[in-house]
Formats: sequence, structure tokens, C-alpha cells
Amino acid sequence: MVRNILLALCLAALGATAARAQTVQTDPLQCWWRTSAGAVRVGEPFTVVLTCAVLEAEEAMVVVDQTRLEPAVVQFAPFEVLGGAHGADLRTDQRRFFQYEYRLRLIAEGLFGKDVALPDTKISYRVQSKVGQKTSLQGRDQAYILPAQSVRILSLVPNDASDIRDTSSADTFSDIDQRAFRANLFTVIGGVLFVLAALMTILALVRLFQRYRKPVVASKQLINDAAILSGVGRELSSVQRDRDGGSWTPELAGRALGALRIVSTYAIGRPVSQMPASRLLADGSETAEPGRLILKVGWPRGKRIAVSGAVTPQTVARTIARPGQTAAHLALLDTVSRALASLTAATFSRDGVLDASALDEAMATSKSVLRRMKFEQLWFMKRLATRRAGTELDNRVWSR
Repeated sequence: MVRNILLALCLAALGATAARAQTVQTDPLQCWWRTSAGAVRVGEPFTVVLTCAVLEAEEAMVVVDQTRLEPAVVQFAPFEVLGGAHGADLRTDQRRFFQYEYRLRLIAEGLFGKDVALPDTKISYRVQSKVGQKTSLQGRDQAYILPAQSVRILSLVPNDASDIRDTSSADTFSDIDQRAFRANLFTVIGGVLFVLAALMTILALVRLFQRYRKPVVASKQLINDAAILSGVGRELSSVQRDRDGGSWTPELAGRALGALRIVSTYAIGRPVSQMPASRLLADGSETAEPGRLILKVGWPRGKRIAVSGAVTPQTVARTIARPGQTAAHLALLDTVSRALASLTAATFSRDGVLDASALDEAMATSKSVLRRMKFEQLWFMKRLATRRAGTELDNRVWSR
């Protein structure tokens, strides 16, 4: 009696276990083909991708024999296997997907205009059911026959095709992994570049803030040096035309003296005096005191600026006496000093006797010094002069 009761309990337990194993109501294995072309020529390589979905749940797990699916082993007569690859598996909650990519070609006669199907391929698998915590039951060996797939030889669509195949994209799991890797890499690079751009923006804002925090110094530069020297050149040309049309006069010598003083100011390295011209005549024109040169800046309604230099022969002599002057510069200053003396004597002469040859030589000197100053005011010459000045200062510091 006791033996019968125990036997009944065992049968009931086995029945409950079997019932739990049968709760999975899904296909254990599903596979499908995909070809890169619906129609090929004889000898033309094409790609065939096999994708399978395998059940992997808590109650049951499918174990597939994939050794016969490797590209080096599988055969698809009459197609020739040129090679292939096995991509990385993908997993979901209850499924594992594996994929094989094969490169095939067909070399045969008598198949033109026909549908050539891939041979029947069987996949062996077993269903492993879970019983208890650490016990599992191995099912019997089963076979899954891959669905049929045909390729048309020199045709567009095979006869057994149920719809038009979309062969524009043949992405595999490997392609998806590579694209995901590139996407992650580009995301990281983009983040780094964004951080660098943010840092550069913060640095620019800090510099801008520091610049505007500094006290603003009123600029006295109303007109640039190139425009001043060009205006001096026009004034000297006007004086030369008047000289060619007549003789020297104290007024003409005074105009030449004012132009030469401006050029001499550049020669000794001093800034030229600039101020807005405010003396207006009734006819709307402007005049200035002797020694000042009126220049127009701006467009279309420009402003008139009065520029002048306060250099005398005594100023040039003090500059010559300074140490550290080059021989060429000393020779230039000496000619400027003589020209200033000649024009000053002619401008303020009381007896009215003017030395025309000395004044002509002073005009030639003024033009020569003007050309020299125009060249020295070029931007690259200014940079070179600044670099030389810095080098000389360093040498003086180290020599001490």
C-alpha cells in the first residue's frame, strides 16, 4: 500500500515537471536566408546571409550544432563556396541570434534562364529543459530544414519568389557592430571637441572681460602715419611746383619748413602733433597757423586734421649726441639738421635775401628723407625695428 502511494506521488511530480517544461509555446529554432542579388550571371560572386533565432528561456534552451554551418565546412552544391564569416551573436530576453555570411558563385552549363535553389540544409539541435534548480533534461536530437531559396541565372526574379526582394542593403551583424563602434567613437570625439570649444569660449570671454576692465586711455592718433606722410609728400610737390614757376619767397620756404619739420619728427622717433582744424573762413575753406599742415581723413564727409612738428636744428643736435646711433642714421640726421637751418633762416630772414641753391638742396633733402620715412613706416619695417629694439635692450641688461 505504501509503495503504491509513493509511486503515485513520483508520477505526479514527473507530470508537473513535464507540464512546466511544455509551458514554452514558441518555435525553438527559426532561420531565414537573404541574398545580395536576385539574379546573377554564371561565375558572378554574390553573398548569401543565413540568420537564425534560437530559443534561450529559463524553462528551456535550444542547443544548436553549428559546426556544419562554418564557411570552411558547409557545401551548397551546385554553388561553390568562396568564403564567409561568422558574426557576433545578438541576444534578447528569450532569443539568441547567430548569423553566417557566405560568398558563393555558380559555374555550370545548362542553367541559363533557370532558377537554381540552394540545397536542403539541415541543422541539428536539442531542446534542453530545466528541472529543479541544478538539473536539466536533454531532449532527443532534432533536425531543422532551412527554407528554400532560389537564385535566377540571367533573370530578374525567380519563379518561386513571393515578392520583390529588397537587395539594396545587405547589412550583417558585423556591419552593425562596426557602425555602432564608429558611432560611439564619433560621439566621444564630438564630446571632446565640444569641451574644447567651451574652454576656448570661456578663455575668450575672460580676456574680453579683462580688456574692458582696464582704464580706457584716450587715443591721440586722429590720422595714421601713412596718411600723414602722403599729405607731406603732396605739400612738398606743391612747393616744388611753385618754386619751378618762380623764385623762393619766405612764405614758400615756411611751407617747406613745416613739411620738413613733420618728416624730421619721424626721423628722430617722436610722435607728430595732431589736432582737429577749427579755424574756418567765410567761404567754408580752412586755414591753419604757419607750420601746420591740414589733412582730410574719413569718407564721404571727412574731418580735417592739423598736423605739425616741433623739430629744430637744436633738437636734431641733441638726438645726434645720444649714444647708440648707427652711422647711417647719424648721416641722415646731419643732412636734416642742415636743411632745417637753411629753411629756418629763409623763413625768418629780415633782409629778404634768400640762398636759392641752399633752399633747393634743402628741398631735395626733404624729399629724400620723406621717402626714407615712408619705407620705415611699413608694417614689416616697424616689426623689425621693434624686434631690434628688444634685442638691444636684452643685450644691455645682460652686459650689466
